[in-house]
Amino acid sequence: MKKILLTITIAFSLMACNRIEKETRVLVKSNTDSLLVVNIPQASCPKCQQVIEGGLAINQGIKQSILNLTTKQVSVVYNPAITSAQVIEASLNKLIPQMPCK
Repeated sequence: MKKILLTITIAFSLMACNRIEKETRVLVKSNTDSLLVVNIPQASCPKCQQVIEGGLAINQGIKQSILNLTTKQVSVVYNPAITSAQVIEASLNKLIPQMPCK
């Protein structure tokens, strides 16, 4: 019985990681902002979005980030006077291992 429940739980988890909804959010960028786009091929589910977008949101200078699960790209709008692309990429390198779909 435990094996059956475990199998069902795993099956539902896999289905949840494969369900991708169309991205409808839009980036808002001013003339003084910079944009960084990074490929994250292992991103596959809404939880991955939460990990990446939530983790980036706590960094100073980052105004907005959107992880598009269809394109597997995270787009980050940031203030270059406060942070840099290198700092953002370093943050992403720490966040990627925390995603459930790796």
